[in-house]
Amino acid sequence: MNGAVHGASYQPVAAAGSWVSIFGNNLGPDTRTWNANDIVNGKLLTALDGVAVSVNDQPAAVYYISPSQLNVEIPSSVSGTAQVKVTNASGSASTSLNVQTAQPGFFLFPQGYVAAVRSDGAYIGPANLIDGMTTIPAKPGDNILLFGTGFGPTNPPAAFGEVVLTPAPLASPVKVHIDTVDAAVGFAGLAGAGLYQVNITVPNLPDGDHAVTAQAAGVWTQSFAKLRIQS
Repeated sequence: MNGAVHGASYQPVAAAGSWVSIFGNNLGPDTRTWNANDIVNGKLLTALDGVAVSVNDQPAAVYYISPSQLNVEIPSSVSGTAQVKVTNASGSASTSLNVQTAQPGFFLFPQGYVAAVRSDGAYIGPANLIDGMTTIPAKPGDNILLFGTGFGPTNPPAAFGEVVLTPAPLASPVKVHIDTVDAAVGFAGLAGAGLYQVNITVPNLPDGDHAVTAQAAGVWTQSFAKLRIQS
């Protein structure tokens, strides 16, 4: 075990109910994610190909396994310094992780661009950002969707360890800044297991790359996400 970190920002602090990445050696026997056939009655997997993860002795949902990395959703009831334990056919090992109520972070495309999709489904970024995928810059006035994890509790509360069938709004308002300009937020909430979606309107800014940050429950995201804007 080389440590556990926030699943989006890779910082050494995560949020309850969020995605976490665990790094080490001999963690999993193969490399794969769960698929639709693995999900039974809407319950997420707590073990995948013999790999299980617990956080303070509570089972986590195991989405991705490989020999060197695991991606798991940690329980929503965890707080403080938590013990993360990985168990597989070879035995078990543990590491610690600081878990807070909210620790928001945006998922990123390559080169530090924020994971964003326009409302019509177009992926946002400079041209040729991702092999095999068409990406286009955002325009001022576009409605785009940003994705992250760790944005905190929802209202009503979402059940941990289950498929999210209905989006759940965040209990606290979210602010989004593009550079220092406020972006109008149309929706912010849980869209999938541990996956948060923030819908914004792109403000009128010059062409180029602009820093994207968000605040949830008084905590700001990492400062290295960027958005390509081009009129």
